[in-house]
Amino acid sequence: MKNKQNAALWGVCILLLAFVVGRDNDSFAPSTVEAQTGATGADVEALRAAIGNFFENVSDPNQGPRKAFDELTKNTTLADNEALLTGLSDNLKLVAANFGAYVAYEPVGIKAIGSDLIEFRYLYKCQNHPVVWRFIYYRPRPNAADSTSVPWTLIGVRFDSNVDAALRDSTF
Repeated sequence: MKNKQNAALWGVCILLLAFVVGRDNDSFAPSTVEAQTGATGADVEALRAAIGNFFENVSDPNQGPRKAFDELTKNTTLADNEALLTGLSDNLKLVAANFGAYVAYEPVGIKAIGSDLIEFRYLYKCQNHPVVWRFIYYRPRPNAADSTSVPWTLIGVRFDSNVDAALRDSTF
């Protein structure tokens, strides 16, 4: 009887371990985000591509942070917020000065918040320290009953070098 209980317990442990190890980095897989928001796979991939272009542009010495932010926020309400864009650009210059040159970026999470809000999280890897980025996209609708497809628009972007806080964030 004990051998059967031990075998069953080991079986449960192995299944649990397989579940934990096999989990995707994304807090919500794109298919879950798509199901919750009605976003198409193409929508999600287009937003990811825009973020990828931003990281490539921000790390390009010929572009610089400000041009990269201007391109990312083009056709959004953020484009008119001069103080925000200047602050983000200036702070990003400090990231390079304090943490070393940009090395790579890695998507670490995507989360749907309701049916019209998506947050993407990325790890921006510098030579000496990572930085956590968040990009928030919203899909405005004329009214709640309207299912008309409208473009997703960037409504928020921020980054934080406090990795400890990001790791404690239960929504990460």
